[in-house]
Amino acid sequence: MIRKIYLILISYFLVSSFVFPDEDIIRINSVTINGNESISRKELIPLLRQRPSKFLFMGAVFNGRLLKMDALTLKNYFISKGFLNIRINETYKLIDDYVDIYFEIIEGKQYFLSKVEIVGNESISNKEIKTILGLKEGLPFNSVFIKERLTELQRQFENYSKLFSEIDINPIITDSVTISILIKEGPDVFVNKIFIEGIDLIDSSKVLRELLFTSGDYYLINNIDNSKQRLKDSGLYSLVNFIPVRVADSDNLVNIIISLNKLKQREWLSAGGFEPIEFYEGLDPKDAIGAFIEFRNRSIFKTNTNFSTKLMVGFPLDEEFSEPRIRYDIGLNSIWIMGLRLPTSINSFYETLINYEQDNIDQVERYGIEMSQIIKFDKRSYIQNITVWEYFSDDNIKNNEIVSDDSLINNSSIKNFQQRSLSIRYHLDKKNNQFFPKSGYLFDIYFKSTGYFLGGERNHQKLDISFQSYHSLNKKLVFASKIKLGKLWSWNDSDVDYSYEKFYLGGSSNMRGWQNLKYMTVDQLGETPIGGTIRFLTNNELRMQFSQSLGLNLFYDGGILVNDIKELNKNNLGVDIGL
Repeated sequence: MIRKIYLILISYFLVSSFVFPDEDIIRINSVTINGNESISRKELIPLLRQRPSKFLFMGAVFNGRLLKMDALTLKNYFISKGFLNIRINETYKLIDDYVDIYFEIIEGKQYFLSKVEIVGNESISNKEIKTILGLKEGLPFNSVFIKERLTELQRQFENYSKLFSEIDINPIITDSVTISILIKEGPDVFVNKIFIEGIDLIDSSKVLRELLFTSGDYYLINNIDNSKQRLKDSGLYSLVNFIPVRVADSDNLVNIIISLNKLKQREWLSAGGFEPIEFYEGLDPKDAIGAFIEFRNRSIFKTNTNFSTKLMVGFPLDEEFSEPRIRYDIGLNSIWIMGLRLPTSINSFYETLINYEQDNIDQVERYGIEMSQIIKFDKRSYIQNITVWEYFSDDNIKNNEIVSDDSLINNSSIKNFQQRSLSIRYHLDKKNNQFFPKSGYLFDIYFKSTGYFLGGERNHQKLDISFQSYHSLNKKLVFASKIKLGKLWSWNDSDVDYSYEKFYLGGSSNMRGWQNLKYMTVDQLGETPIGGTIRFLTNNELRMQFSQSLGLNLFYDGGILVNDIKELNKNNLGVDIGL
């Protein structure tokens, strides 16, 4: 179905371009760059907005204003490489409804940084200042980067309460470049008064309790930023802004003006599209077409308690997951509980699952209530605990069940069973970028206990440890690796694994040489996946970026899925290699 829609859209655009051409549109035929002796055309072309389209029959539209901006972009790029006297002339020739663009480049001399002199700094070391500004002797002088990083250096001084620091950077250009940096840190700055704008006076107490500073404290930018994030996390405000204003006749006092815009208290939300959806707790998210509709009240009974009710439907694209997932939630969440800042949510849910361990695949109902609490260290790192009291309903499973009087009921219908669990997760995310990391690491440890002192009809524990690291080899090469180790204790082999508590391998997120969950199967046709109680997984990738929109990943995956710790050896290791 998706392929048909895609073909129809492509056909529409192609037909439109031929049948309904716009005679006023001028398209780009070619781009010529001359005089670039030090930087290749391959490196410069991706910087341009005005360039021929990569799509057949669909040329990019010419815009004279964007051509001027492209020339300025090229000039700044050459300056960042040390060509301080660069000159670029841009011209174009119009032929019928197409233009040929020409850039004539006169590079001039390339300048290198020879010496850095820093005076006046007491709070931050010379080494740290050089690192922030990207100053390294012997490399091309990059004045563009220095200007971009100057604000970050001033922010670092604000961590030492130096709000009014002055930084003067003076490059001395001869055959090379010597930089003189004069710093006036200024006095320590303190918070005088706090003013709140944009909300009612009765709501001010909800704002003040989120602040990590008060009147009389040192002005520290980290406390300001973290306070701002806490207000955003409350879910009540669409805009949060902190403005320091110097107190008249004072060199070291500022008033903090907090400007807020409240979100709409009651609203309906809906969205749909192609995105990863978590279909089962024990599996990685699956690519799916999904949609949801939600009603939200952000402040019930004039408190910061949020109420929401949400219906979600998802259709996974994997052939094994042909049935949709339906989930309905009703929940409450609040940042503050009994005077403590402990973000807590209580949620009741109903959803449909699919049991693939049956001979005849059928849907299973899951419903219950869960409570979660989370403590954040920063924007992406946290500790979380989740308590779940849930029921599974399956009219199609027949099994043996031992009841309390030790009698055996054969072929009885197990329609409902109860499960209670408590899980704890420690998530430490130190990647430099959440979506496209080039350095840093991520450490995640997850422990779940089901039954025992909690009650319910199943008793087992699960531990899953994951570590990811990223290393930038050069500007366009990144080496990424991931190691996951997991173990499940006290699992009853006769239990049906409705929510994939066991470990499974296979699919685009782990062992890419196998289809989803198909690393181990129970039948000769390889259709029914089975899991293990012990899992080892490693993913290693060399990520190469050719342009902004094109890259290549070379990968190596290794995995072990067994039920006995003695079997955790290289003889049971499965591997795949690909791109």
